Amino acid sequence: MSHFIANSERTSTVIAFPTKTQLTELLTHEKGDCVSILMGTYQAGRDTNQNPIRFKNLVHQAIGELKKKDSPLLPQLEELAKLEHDSTFWQNQTAGLAIYVSEGFEERVLLSHDPGETVSVSSEFNLRPIASVACGETNLMTLALSWERARLFRSDGHTTLEIEDDIFPLTMDELVTARDPEKQLQYSSHETLGGGGSETVMYHGHGNGEDKIEADRRAYLSRVGEYVAKRLYNTDQQLVAVATEEVAGHFDAAAEAVELTQCIHVSPDGLSDSQLKARINAFAKEHNQHNDDVISERLGSAIADKQGSNDWKEVVLAATEGRVDTLLLGEDQPIVGRCDEAKHQVTLDEDGTDLVNTAVRLTLKSGGTVRELQSNSSKQPMAAIFRY
Repeated sequence: MSHFIANSERTSTVIAFPTKTQLTELLTHEKGDCVSILMGTYQAGRDTNQNPIRFKNLVHQAIGELKKKDSPLLPQLEELAKLEHDSTFWQNQTAGLAIYVSEGFEERVLLSHDPGETVSVSSEFNLRPIASVACGETNLMTLALSWERARLFRSDGHTTLEIEDDIFPLTMDELVTARDPEKQLQYSSHETLGGGGSETVMYHGHGNGEDKIEADRRAYLSRVGEYVAKRLYNTDQQLVAVATEEVAGHFDAAAEAVELTQCIHVSPDGLSDSQLKARINAFAKEHNQHNDDVISERLGSAIADKQGSNDWKEVVLAATEGRVDTLLLGEDQPIVGRCDEAKHQVTLDEDGTDLVNTAVRLTLKSGGTVRELQSNSSKQPMAAIFRY
């Protein structure tokens, strides 16, 4: 989900919970000096007053660095600094915020996790703190489903957030409307609303009693499945349901567009919001640990077959060649240096850039995925499984 902020001098966009595709698109705006500001944000209560204060400190740090370089990007950052006074913006935050600025471009990214506080001014956007979450390898999409309503949640094992947009949450009544006695349409019939609009309406099925209820339920679950499929499109996220065995069984049969990885058999309507999120978060943590074990085994096999490496220099060079299928991030520590793609050479240089971030960027550009090992079992800053 995204929207544009009108400005005569730059293109400014706000996106929430970025996907891998959106991060890859972000990389096309790297031009000249690139500023990356990342911070955790408070979502409720008096603590939200701390958000603009933290932002002010970080943006002025970036301005100071640009002044040293006499950068042409300085006017844009001075304009961005005015965001400090936008109280509405700061009172409507998620768990984290990333802001990326380059010549004629600005993007504000709302995050489902706290990326830590960092400011960087270089030739590259700093995607390392958010790439693994955006790629979805450590995320679950969870559908809380009952006969009455459907809610969608995203969890990374640390934070569980409900997705609230132009589609979700939704109810059965919204998807399956009262039958028009003149049209007598079957439950699967569609009618376009408005002049060329894309929304459709489902009519109640023929008949009475159980047959009619069954038809309505199939229509409802089928449409929920279609909407979930759109949210999962072009991501590596897996779908988990929180539903009774009855509802989950009918959903699995009616929703051909999606496949459930697993189901937590409990009625979501019988849980409070905090209880529901706690159940989802606990499952996500367990799921991530299992994935860590699986990916570690894959990496070990790949290294043994010379189809992977945990040597950071070899990983960076493989990324320049587009050979990295899965980049695995270990210890959260930068490797400051330079990568000369023409000479196929990587060197340490305290005036360089973070080579871990360079590997992240190049992996995304070549269509690979980025994953962060939650257990940090590897003492190496990164490893990779190669395509060839």
